[in-house]
Amino acid sequence: MGSPIGMARFLLLSAALLVFSVPLVAQRSDALLDFYRLERQTWGEYLEASKGFPVASPIDVRFYHLEVEPTLTTPYLRGNVLCRFAATEVNTTQFTLKLRREFTVDSVRGNAASSSFAADTILITLDRAFQPGDTGSVRVYYRGVPPLANNTKGLRYTTHAGSQRVIASLSTPFLAHYWWPCKDGPGDKPDSVAVDITLPDTSVAGIPVIGISNGLLVDTVRAGGKRTFRWRHRYPIVPYYVMIAVSNYREFRQTFTGRQGEQFPMVYYVFDEHLPAAQAGVANMPAVMGAFSDRFGVYPFRAEKYGMTQLGYYGAIENQTNTIINNMGASYFDVSVHELAHMWYGDLITCRDWHHGWLNEGFATYAEALWAEHTGGRAAYLSYIQNFQFYSGGTLYLQNITDPFGIFISIIYDKGAMVLHMLRGVMGDSLFFRALSQYSSTPAFMYNHATTEDFRAVCESVSGRNLAFFFDQWVYDQYFPAYGWNWSQNVLTNEVTVNVRQTQGSQGRRGVFEMPVRLKVLFQSGGDTTVTVWNSQQFQVFTLSPGRPVSNVQFDPEMWILRTTTVGVEEGETGEIPDAFALEQNYPNPFNAGTVIRYSLEREAVARLTVYDMLGRRVAMPVNERKPAGQHQVRFDAGELASGVYFYELRAGGETGGGAGFLQRRKLVILR
Repeated sequence: MGSPIGMARFLLLSAALLVFSVPLVAQRSDALLDFYRLERQTWGEYLEASKGFPVASPIDVRFYHLEVEPTLTTPYLRGNVLCRFAATEVNTTQFTLKLRREFTVDSVRGNAASSSFAADTILITLDRAFQPGDTGSVRVYYRGVPPLANNTKGLRYTTHAGSQRVIASLSTPFLAHYWWPCKDGPGDKPDSVAVDITLPDTSVAGIPVIGISNGLLVDTVRAGGKRTFRWRHRYPIVPYYVMIAVSNYREFRQTFTGRQGEQFPMVYYVFDEHLPAAQAGVANMPAVMGAFSDRFGVYPFRAEKYGMTQLGYYGAIENQTNTIINNMGASYFDVSVHELAHMWYGDLITCRDWHHGWLNEGFATYAEALWAEHTGGRAAYLSYIQNFQFYSGGTLYLQNITDPFGIFISIIYDKGAMVLHMLRGVMGDSLFFRALSQYSSTPAFMYNHATTEDFRAVCESVSGRNLAFFFDQWVYDQYFPAYGWNWSQNVLTNEVTVNVRQTQGSQGRRGVFEMPVRLKVLFQSGGDTTVTVWNSQQFQVFTLSPGRPVSNVQFDPEMWILRTTTVGVEEGETGEIPDAFALEQNYPNPFNAGTVIRYSLEREAVARLTVYDMLGRRVAMPVNERKPAGQHQVRFDAGELASGVYFYELRAGGETGGGAGFLQRRKLVILR
């Protein structure tokens, strides 16, 4: 039979890498993917809206009181906004508020000696020199037709059920000044906000027209044929989460009771024609609230409510205490899950600036997988994680927020979520979830701001470890490791040798990613065990002593690392036959003209690689033929396909009568 060393080499060649894949990945819904697309679009809107605005400001806003009166027929808004502030600099004599130039400013009163309005900026000269800590207030009276950013966001007028009016604000991430004067952006949270919405006292289709905002409705006043809805929100809030919505809404409620005795209403405002679907669609929202309260800490706005208001278009926005959403049917449930998570990550704790935007979006995206785990267990969680694989360049810390195409915004959703998954793998479940809870309950961050360094400090405090290596390589550096590896076993001693080489350095990337690597050892007699090794060198040899014959070794089988793998650690050693079918993420992604799709076949099979649009229509079939076992790649040219999210799917191995065969889907993004 040959020597022990020869037998070990035989085992090496015959038992190659099982590339981990979930044959049917728990896919995000079309509604959620469309929501992501719309949110990525708003990045450009933010950049356009923020051009020319100074970042520094000599005041800290303490309170806003909005009194707004939108017309119901055609777009027009009349209002006034009280801004109470405290000076933060010596001899403060001027400050600015932002408001779109389409409005007319009639007057500025209070502590304003004079004012001017140009280039989307109200320059206010104060009636005296304010010193740090001095408080004052101004009230701005304004009117006009509210503009829209990219014909999408701002104070938008539309209809439902044919001709029934809907008016709603969409202000993230820098568009509050498209409908009210404020110190816009994430940098300044007033302590509280009051919103009074005055409307004609009327009904449409027999249902009263009402005005919705953040917090609690404390009073409704009828006078002169009008009705004023007085909302009060007594928590700190960034201006772009202040919202109004106006329509002939139907209201229904749930009551949430938490493990710590907290109890508050969950209030939903929907169109009459969607009421049954909405009631069914949000049936599990209290369960989501409970799951997230257990993981992240008690709901941060429990003295008021959690609400959702139907919009009928767009996707959703995590307005504080009142998410605005396309609809509340079953197809939008995972969008609702994402937005609820934002109440902790985005609303309670807001990224200090958009360089750290992943602290909002990555956390909310990762929460989708936590809900999958809550309902379906570990397997469902690991399956959902496959949605987060991000193989494009760019750093998670957005280096340049003046160029929307320099770093494609999907990175803060997908890679942000994947980084949290990997951090969980590094820290372990107990410490990771303790860190999440501590992060969202730290007074310095609650109802305030945080940075990546703040989150890292919490994780280091909880774990007692220096995690600089992790954040440096996954947040502040680009890409991912490419592992070449193999294994062999000495049949006399049963000792297993695993060789690992990181090869991404040959492509000009970071030479070493330092990470724990899980190796799953499968025994010939049945059963398995998982061993974790610490990989910190470009080439490393690990020796395992399993004590009995091994049938296979799997490298990171649960995908705890964002990576690619090939069998073989020497240059040119790529001829091993894969142990499994696999479909890799295309690269580059996003792309303009063309991209490369790689896939592996464990045996000769008919391979069908198909590309679909978001409506499920086939738009291309790059591969449809019998292929030999091994690793393959094909270039996909987008041709005349429009920008957007598409899916590509590999089917293989089902033609021999052995069942459905292999099926895996991934998404690709075309960016023109």
